[in-house]
Amino acid sequence: MTQTPAVLTDLAGIREVLESLASTASEAESIDRIRQLEELKAACSALQAEETMVLQKRRVQAEAARGVPKARRGKGLAAEVGLARQASPNRGSQHLRLAEALAADLPHTRAALRQGRIREEHAQTVVKESAWLEAADRQQVDALIAERLGTIGVRKLEALTRAHAQRLDQAGAVKRLAKAHSERRVSVRPAAENMAWFSGLLPMQQAVAMLAALQRDATTMVGTGETADPADPTCTSRTRDQIMADLLVERVTGQLTAAAVPAEVQVIMTDAALFGDATTPAWLTGHGPIPAKVAKHWLADPAMKVFLRRSSPPRRTTNW
Repeated sequence: MTQTPAVLTDLAGIREVLESLASTASEAESIDRIRQLEELKAACSALQAEETMVLQKRRVQAEAARGVPKARRGKGLAAEVGLARQASPNRGSQHLRLAEALAADLPHTRAALRQGRIREEHAQTVVKESAWLEAADRQQVDALIAERLGTIGVRKLEALTRAHAQRLDQAGAVKRLAKAHSERRVSVRPAAENMAWFSGLLPMQQAVAMLAALQRDATTMVGTGETADPADPTCTSRTRDQIMADLLVERVTGQLTAAAVPAEVQVIMTDAALFGDATTPAWLTGHGPIPAKVAKHWLADPAMKVFLRRSSPPRRTTNW
């Protein structure tokens, strides 16, 4: 029997082998290596999932031996998995769910991942879109999509998996849609360069209708030459995307121009930056730093109501 070289049983050794690979000799070899490395990443993801299940089994057995109640066995394991994968506890929960689903109900998806035909993102999509099914139905979905694994992208795989799942359990699909409708919401998260993502989780028909209305009106404004920015005389021509963004702000807030924000926006800055030439960044409460020059530009907007309040530094206290 041929023995596996010791270096291949040592993951650190495998990493060293990869680090020592010589450069490729041609473009064709570069493309081939990129593909092989992508397949290797997928295989590693599959092995991580399998090792996660080994860890879970050992943890549950050890806690059972110590008399830990069944409902509490494995508690905190998702956070440990996330830490081991240098991810958040929430991501750790996703990885744990993926590992459980691949081991229990998705053998075709697991095989495709191990063979490098799909990425972990594909596998996560299959898990998400079939999570609400009974085990037998989930296994059937896995069999139905088996031939398409590795031949279609993530979005098409998501739609295909969802279609099979809804066909197998229509009543469950209706309940799931009703639950999703109840979770509609809006949120803001910071983006680079003092920008932010404004997101809305809405029923599909409402979201499509909003986008269509913004596209229609922005296209009309471009067609009639109404592209100047009323809040910025230096901007004589806005793109359709810029107009759509401005229209969204104006319609949600009811203000005349997108720049004239009527809501209270708390900006903290030093007096030297506000009244002088200091470059100490201002601080937008709840979001983070912004350049002092940008904050002063906001405050100088004639369409905005500005209120200044002096804020003293916190008084130092001594604990005896």
